[in-house]
Amino acid sequence: MPQLEPKVIQKELKEGWIWPCYWIYGTEALKSKELLKRIKAQVLGKKSSQSLFGGGLSTETLEGAEVNGAQIADSAQSLSLGGGIRFIVVRDAHLIKEPEALEILLGEKQKKEDLSSVCVFLSKDLDKRKKFTKTLIKKTAVIACEAIKDHERGAWIDFLAKRKKVKLDSSMKGLLTGLDPWSLELIEQELEKVSLAQHSGQDPSEVILGSLGGKGGTDLFLSSFFQRKQKPALEHLSHFSEEPEKAIPLLGLMNWNVRQLTLVVSDLQNQTRNAHLPPFLQKKMLLWAKHWSLEELTSLQKDLGKLDFETKQSPRIALGSWTSLINRNCRLFESTH
Repeated sequence: MPQLEPKVIQKELKEGWIWPCYWIYGTEALKSKELLKRIKAQVLGKKSSQSLFGGGLSTETLEGAEVNGAQIADSAQSLSLGGGIRFIVVRDAHLIKEPEALEILLGEKQKKEDLSSVCVFLSKDLDKRKKFTKTLIKKTAVIACEAIKDHERGAWIDFLAKRKKVKLDSSMKGLLTGLDPWSLELIEQELEKVSLAQHSGQDPSEVILGSLGGKGGTDLFLSSFFQRKQKPALEHLSHFSEEPEKAIPLLGLMNWNVRQLTLVVSDLQNQTRNAHLPPFLQKKMLLWAKHWSLEELTSLQKDLGKLDFETKQSPRIALGSWTSLINRNCRLFESTH
């Protein structure tokens, strides 16, 4: 049986089909939590799903590093004190010792009334070299909740913003899309800031991405730098250069933009279509692409890596390092055309 997509599991749950075991793996924690919540709601009822790792006498949460496969199987097969279906969540399932003992719990999807227990295993990864992994994939529901691909970020931001009833302009969306490191949980945190600001009458642009020194300063710096305008880029250095808590996230944002810009420049040069960006980002990248060659972007990536190291090791000399980055990559005199 092939691995299943989260949307397939959601469709099955709506139709009343439940697997006795779910093995959910990957680094995207928000996806895993959402899926766990839906499974729990279907098995125990919507009220029980409000607390992911609670739910009364019929629910148990185990740590993979502290139990072996036989202990989990025994727990799943024991009678529920409150009656009904036993619901067991195992965190860090990749650390379970002797997982082969879990095979007794595996099986095909069934209707709720035919099940005595449901186990949800939350795993960091899935080692496909192991014999037990092959058994898992063959006999139960294995779902990947892996990191969101670059070209899918915009759609996820739109989805989460709509769910929180938050309105974003293209500039905010661009900054959120380019965060590095990037995760759905981080985006939810940033959107929560915007939601609170909107409800309190504040300007969302004053709170979103505060770690980058404010939306306006960051946006203006990026626009100046990637259009290779030396003077305005230097003027915005004071917003972040001597504060590592602002400079380090900005370096991640710049690295992401360089990766996307490299794809766009390569597409223009080779007449390919490898860059997959929403229209508002595509427009910006095409504007910036006029100022860079692939060789220059490769050199810039190395410069950013060096600056990242220097910022983390010697934050007091960051102003000089940032100034050098701008002087190497931006022009003193810009064309008026």
